[in-house]
Amino acid sequence: MKVKTALVALMTVSATACVVAPPITVPAPVNTPSENPAQPTPVVPSVNPAKQKPAMHDKVWSFAYTPGTYTYAITTDAAMAPSTDTTQRRQAPEASQKTTVTVASSGEVQVVDPIAVTSGSCDSNAALTVRAQQLIPKLPNHLFIGDHWHDSTTTNGCRGMIPAESTVISDYTTVGDTTFANVPVLQVRRTDTLFATGEGADGQHRILVSANGTGVTNLFFDVSSGRFIGSRGLQNSLVNVTTSGRLTQFIQRVIESVAIVGLP
Repeated sequence: MKVKTALVALMTVSATACVVAPPITVPAPVNTPSENPAQPTPVVPSVNPAKQKPAMHDKVWSFAYTPGTYTYAITTDAAMAPSTDTTQRRQAPEASQKTTVTVASSGEVQVVDPIAVTSGSCDSNAALTVRAQQLIPKLPNHLFIGDHWHDSTTTNGCRGMIPAESTVISDYTTVGDTTFANVPVLQVRRTDTLFATGEGADGQHRILVSANGTGVTNLFFDVSSGRFIGSRGLQNSLVNVTTSGRLTQFIQRVIESVAIVGLP
């Protein structure tokens, strides 16, 4: 029975496959003066507010996507184990894929490659198309450190070899300046709560799969060029597989890295 294939296929709600990998190292944003106890901000009485310099936490970034066509490399590591015995962990091969999308100034994404199919069957290109559609988030026009906002999306499409419906509720926080691939960028952290249900088959056996989980992804934006540069994320999920009337539960961990292709 191809249960392992079904699991890896479905639980790519915001990633794609399955293996234990070392913890993600995300560049830390630059400390502000108020965060450095060795350099306290002096209190100056009776200062004319019109002449005061704004505090670092008042820094604002103005961001708009530069319309264009961009290619991204997506690398995924994942691992899964039965919930009753997490020592029986199984590793899936690392998956590396590329996708090309057009991005509008509003952040709307159209997938150029792979070409979407309308046959209704699921293959690797169909699953990548769904992933590419969710690659780039919409952002407010102006962002401050500590800003919070949220959105939610529900999609129907292929998750691996399984047709599935997925709902992702995302909360965003503006972190601040950092670097990604030696490029100065703005870092935004996204926390996801996700749910997915799908149905597939192994021969004549019907397979029902459902999952719920959480994820944290750090997103990086080149403010000067108006581009999404890449991301690094970790997702943990509980996957329920029912086949021939028998329920089995698995714990899955997915690590995903995204990087724009052709950085200057």
